[in-house]
Amino acid sequence: MMINEKFPQLKDLNGRKALYVDGKPFIILGLQWDCDGCYTKEDMDPLFEHGQKMNLNTASLLLYWREVEPEEGKYDFRMLDHRIEMARKHNMKIVLVWFASYKNACLTYAPDYIKEDHERYKKVVAKDGRLLPNQCCPLAANTHRRDELAIIEIFKHLKEVDSKDNTVILFQMENEAGVLQTDRCYCDVCNAIFSKGAFAEYGVRAEEAFTAECIAKYCDSLAETAKGVYPLPIYMNAWLESCWNNSIAGHDYPSGGPVAAMLPIYFRTLKHVDFVAPDLYQYSYKEFHYFCDKYTTINNPLFLPECATGAGARAEKNVFYAIGEYAAIGYDPWSISRCCPGFMTTPLVSLSNGRWSGEAYELQKSYKMINEAMYPIAMAQNTENLKVFVQEEGDRGAKLSFDNIDAIVQYDHPKNAGRGFIVKLSENEFLCAGLGAIIHFTMDGGIKIPLVEAVQGKFIDEKWLPSYRLAREREPWDPIRFLDCRIVKITLDIN
Repeated sequence: MMINEKFPQLKDLNGRKALYVDGKPFIILGLQWDCDGCYTKEDMDPLFEHGQKMNLNTASLLLYWREVEPEEGKYDFRMLDHRIEMARKHNMKIVLVWFASYKNACLTYAPDYIKEDHERYKKVVAKDGRLLPNQCCPLAANTHRRDELAIIEIFKHLKEVDSKDNTVILFQMENEAGVLQTDRCYCDVCNAIFSKGAFAEYGVRAEEAFTAECIAKYCDSLAETAKGVYPLPIYMNAWLESCWNNSIAGHDYPSGGPVAAMLPIYFRTLKHVDFVAPDLYQYSYKEFHYFCDKYTTINNPLFLPECATGAGARAEKNVFYAIGEYAAIGYDPWSISRCCPGFMTTPLVSLSNGRWSGEAYELQKSYKMINEAMYPIAMAQNTENLKVFVQEEGDRGAKLSFDNIDAIVQYDHPKNAGRGFIVKLSENEFLCAGLGAIIHFTMDGGIKIPLVEAVQGKFIDEKWLPSYRLAREREPWDPIRFLDCRIVKITLDIN
């Protein structure tokens, strides 16, 4: 299939891979629906209206193998078509998440004929000889083939119903792949291949490295087949190990998944999967930055397909770090109606009464600012022309330097939630998108720069739409107050 300019694709931009949708740079601002939240229209549909009000541009929706192939060789795409219809109705794109051979390392969402037949569809054998009936052996050829046949039908269908509208922009291959309760499969086939492999260099993680190579090959082969039908960008996600505790592969996280220590294996093995992405549920500011750094390389753009939600999860703040400091192509907390890891805390949207949590309103504000300044932000990612400010506990302000001009940010938010971007558009033009902050500009070691004008507005793609010019009550160098989701284009008098 020939790829036209509007087809979703990854392209080089400023020395990093960027996601292009409809011919323009695109940053995913999404939420994922709950694991079982896409089975029925009654469960799924009401959340689209909430998502639209929350300023999502993308819905991350689940696609279940048992749904699309309820019986061997019989396919049903009615719910897939409905997901696409609902996303279009609410002006959203879709990240399609495939729950198949691996969903959190398990076969939970596979058809019954796969789950129940342990002879044709080989399952994992633990080190102690136990059969793990809900886990797919990474070398199970028959399971791989049935998964592949289902993917062929899915991608043929997407090509038929969506190639003009480009509603589905990304496909997640499996979900948190790997094996649990053991470090690798100990069936006769796996034992024979492991004995011939060169995994000794990984020491105590040799079994995990073997599983990682098997999983990477399994998923990359599926991606190759899928792209041969319809070349959507494809990624894999990772259930992470701890960065501060000695986690055990197969027990604390699925062995063989694309965790940080296994990335070299994935990077050399994957040829058709476009990137790997961390599911980042850590609340800690330091852990968030640790994992963002691990998964950001020239050829591996950062995408956060699952992030923490709930009280203290910092989603409204971390999205600024991800996009501004790590040039992320997207941010996608889990989930719109359920929290993780604090499952019993208040979700963004309550299914019982439709009420929003305080965090939902804060995320709405963050998404609004980024959506309305997306084009200049995306074009400036991974350059010195984009700076981010986020108020952390004890912060009073920030100085953001652009060559000989400094943007001076003072925080004035009662809940320590000041945040935003500053983008240098030209030598004397800056775009400020922020809230809870007061901003002015200086040069030559602190001399305040007068403003020629300050205009509030927003971008629609690359077009600036001004709404009104801010009145200057006193001196032309007085600061601009960003009280709540303000986007201001500032022209400085630097002569």
